[in-house]
Amino acid sequence: MRGWTCVFSYIIITLYTQSRAESRILRGFQDANMKNRVFTPKSIRESVQRSKIQCVDSCSTVDSCISLLYNSVVKICRLYDQDFTHEDSFSYEENWDYFYIIRVPDWSITKAECNKQDHFLYVYSLDFCFKVFLKEKTYDEALNECRTFSGGNLVKIDRKLKQTEVEKYLDTMSLYFDSSDQIRIAGYHSHGNEWVYDDNQVLTYFNWNTAQDQPEGQTGIAISLGMTSGYRWHDVSDNRDLKFICEIRAQ
Repeated sequence: MRGWTCVFSYIIITLYTQSRAESRILRGFQDANMKNRVFTPKSIRESVQRSKIQCVDSCSTVDSCISLLYNSVVKICRLYDQDFTHEDSFSYEENWDYFYIIRVPDWSITKAECNKQDHFLYVYSLDFCFKVFLKEKTYDEALNECRTFSGGNLVKIDRKLKQTEVEKYLDTMSLYFDSSDQIRIAGYHSHGNEWVYDDNQVLTYFNWNTAQDQPEGQTGIAISLGMTSGYRWHDVSDNRDLKFICEIRAQ
């Protein structure tokens, strides 16, 4: 498998919060293997918080926050709008802990539910499950098939950690693919000149293959499997018949 090969050791902080007038669970997953790493990008907010729990809770007030660093000695809390992995550049500084954040309703997808629905692969740490479908279909056909499953849709790859989970899964499925295959995912180029999902949520995470000048003007998105593509995204026609990935997640 390429890239992210280390084994995670998690400490999980779970908080109940209010978001848009409904009860939400905020989970902060602490990756012990990332301890004492301070990442290069600038944080979107920095504050003093008395504890890790308060630092995680402060993330709930910032919609774009999906990860954080907390220093237990100087009590500094730094919020970020991106994920970090072991491949990202960092400096070594003591007493920093790294968390990534997920927000889910006060109910969650379970492994049993995923298995019951055509044996989708369950990912507790991101609260969703997913599966690749090998029969090639157009965008509309793929979307309709995904929606035959309860809570189903084309997979939204909206953060680096989700992209990484999908890459690991596609590695295990390599015998079923040709090197030229492209796998359709959620997202299309709207008339408003933005990349959006079917619920009109604007994409904020992208993994375009910029080395091959992507995107080039098509309306859909697919993960490209070629050796020079490295699971980067290419834009594709909605009318092309492609393999695709469905997901089921808590809404």
